[in-house]
Amino acid sequence: MIVQDTWELLENDTGALSSGYLTRRLIPELNYDVFLAIEQPSNTRLFMLRIKHISVAKGIVFPKSSSFEVRRVALPNDNEAYVTIQLLLTNYRYKDIFTTLVQDIVTRLASLVDEKDAVAEFITRLQRWQAFLEKHKPEGLNRTQQQGLYGELWFLRHIVIPKLGSHQGIQSWTGPKGTQQDFQFINCAIEVKTTVEKQHQKLIVNSERQLDDTGIGRLFILHLSLDARQGRGESLPKIVNSIRILVENDPIASEALETLLFEVGYLDIHIPYYKEISYTQREINYFKVQGDFPRIVESDLRNGIGNVNYTISVAECKRFSITELDVISEIRCNDE
Repeated sequence: MIVQDTWELLENDTGALSSGYLTRRLIPELNYDVFLAIEQPSNTRLFMLRIKHISVAKGIVFPKSSSFEVRRVALPNDNEAYVTIQLLLTNYRYKDIFTTLVQDIVTRLASLVDEKDAVAEFITRLQRWQAFLEKHKPEGLNRTQQQGLYGELWFLRHIVIPKLGSHQGIQSWTGPKGTQQDFQFINCAIEVKTTVEKQHQKLIVNSERQLDDTGIGRLFILHLSLDARQGRGESLPKIVNSIRILVENDPIASEALETLLFEVGYLDIHIPYYKEISYTQREINYFKVQGDFPRIVESDLRNGIGNVNYTISVAECKRFSITELDVISEIRCNDE
């Protein structure tokens, strides 16, 4: 990673500097200046964008977060025509994510010649990361979130992409966008529930709308029972990489996949942590949600009650079992 390597080089050189900035210019072919820097004596990591004043709109407000800060400064070599925008890390707990954030900005700026476009993209990327940091912890996904994501990716790789292809397959994975069910198709929706318990397994339902089939056609549940342990099976990074390879020849699908992984909180910076646990499939069940299926839906609730969380017994759900082929036959492309 260019950004991480550059900061490490700068940090190794800071012994000769008691105060001020130690800088390294990136992307020298651009007609504006992109720097990484270490500020002494605080040893703070910074990203710096040196541009003309006229490229920064009056009254512009830069995003801010509990982990980063944006400030406008005049460096010693700046004349009246120039301003330097600094992005600095303010919470060391977010050090690794900050590196990924800055790498994202640098990658985007590499193809932008116009300074105004660069400023606009800088703000857009910061807004995106601002939203990310409000939803996700710097340590990454917890164990429950990891196994849930593994289950969704398993279904995406095992059924959806082979059935619909890369583009339509990735489009159908809507859970990261906040929909009630994890996958939505033209005639049905599928909710993926992943468990690692032994017998007497229970499925956690997160709202009164999650198993409500009103307006979505048919609703199915995939229950994926996993064995989770160290060093045996497939890790979360492995299944992510396998799907990246699966869609790599479709640039649109590949970019959409990365966006969805970002939305759900998956970053490659956490791979060493995610590699600690691997999964193997113990049991795979498909259920059709219909009739007296054990569930609570919105119409069951009294006035004033909402945001209902509850569990249902897998054993009770098995009265509604269907085959994988039955589910596959229900999945359709939007253009079919």
